[in-house]
Amino acid sequence: MTRLYYFLLLFVFVYSANAQNDIVLKGTVLDINTQLPVELATVYFTTVKDSTVIDYATTDKNGFFRLNTKKLDKPVFLKINYLGYQTYTEEQNGLLESKDFGKLYLIESVNALNEVIVKSEAPPIRMKQDTLEYNAASYKVRPDANVEALLKQLPGFDVDDAGKITVNGREVNQLLVNGKPFFDRDGAMALKNLPAEIIQKVQVSDFKTKKEELAKQESTSDYSSINLTIDEKKNKGYFGKILGGYGSDDRYESSLIMNFFNNKQKISILGASNNINSTGFTQDEVFDSMGGGRTARGGGNSGGGKGITQSNLLGVNYSDDWTEKLMASGSYNFSNTINKNDSNSNELSILPTGNNYTKADSKTRNESTGNTANFELEYKIDPTTRLVITPNVSQTRSNGESDSSSKTWQDDENGQLLNDGTSVSNKESTATNFANTINFNKAFEKKTEI
Repeated sequence: MTRLYYFLLLFVFVYSANAQNDIVLKGTVLDINTQLPVELATVYFTTVKDSTVIDYATTDKNGFFRLNTKKLDKPVFLKINYLGYQTYTEEQNGLLESKDFGKLYLIESVNALNEVIVKSEAPPIRMKQDTLEYNAASYKVRPDANVEALLKQLPGFDVDDAGKITVNGREVNQLLVNGKPFFDRDGAMALKNLPAEIIQKVQVSDFKTKKEELAKQESTSDYSSINLTIDEKKNKGYFGKILGGYGSDDRYESSLIMNFFNNKQKISILGASNNINSTGFTQDEVFDSMGGGRTARGGGNSGGGKGITQSNLLGVNYSDDWTEKLMASGSYNFSNTINKNDSNSNELSILPTGNNYTKADSKTRNESTGNTANFELEYKIDPTTRLVITPNVSQTRSNGESDSSSKTWQDDENGQLLNDGTSVSNKESTATNFANTINFNKAFEKKTEI
């Protein structure tokens, strides 16, 4: 009974301590002239020192916002942003605790005269219709950081070790660059290989199928989509990186990615090769472990070992607007793995009738090759009609061969041969898949009821 009492006391103490660290910030945002609520205004808190975003919320149809966050003991700014209104700013000095801000009023922006230039700070977060937009320049990352490092700095984002992204608890199943895939729609390549410094905005919206997108329908998905927009000043030129390493026993690792961006035209090339048993050596892992030492796994001449695996990879991504009406994008990926395993063993069996000696040797070679090509062609027939064709083809080929032999003889003066066996096998398989989707969409004007 005594132990139970102390357990409950400790539980209450921990709960209370955690509760004291959580605060609730709330209020209502209104138009100062009409006194009407402002829906989907972005309310966020930043530190005064370096403008780091602490947390944010958006207002509902009544203009109300509620934010559950952690207590902060440094000066912060409360800021409210909504398109067409001046940014509301209020400094909160000292300890930030639970507070009801009551009614907060936004002043509508007025059209400035041609001679007057109005400069305002770009908000780090804003809602634009059904899209949550982050201003990448508002978040500090290292000069050599990639997109993954940038996303980890954004409030509401979570990127796990496997590269899975969630935004405000919703999983992301599509990541685009300027509205188009970068090698693949799941975004693994963009996360690892695009530098954060070229990104201007990170836009989050509900994922839409191609049909919903063309028909401008509401999303029926539980997933989110991310679109990375590139800064126009950095959307032209060459950039990339090349890495390589060489070690003992002729072990090596190398990879490169090169990009050529010329506004709407984008060409990227990826290549990689290693013979250090990186069997999970796929596109999204090209640069995961490079820059630090790696240890080759497995062994070439040990019984029971998995041998040595050589992996090769080549990828090309392309997107461009051929004309004002015709847009094209596509990618080609080649992958190849070769596994070799040589083993030998010597075994002595001690038996009541005498000792037997067995010698066994085996050699195996398994190769797997894959080719995948995807293409998307979109033609705007007129402002209300679109035709989208998306063919894709893939081919996989695998072959293997093995050669093994064993001999057993008596371990005595005569050395009589007891068993002699040899085995040779070869296998090969090929699979080819082709699929094509054609979307034709025509938007009709909605009839107005009289």
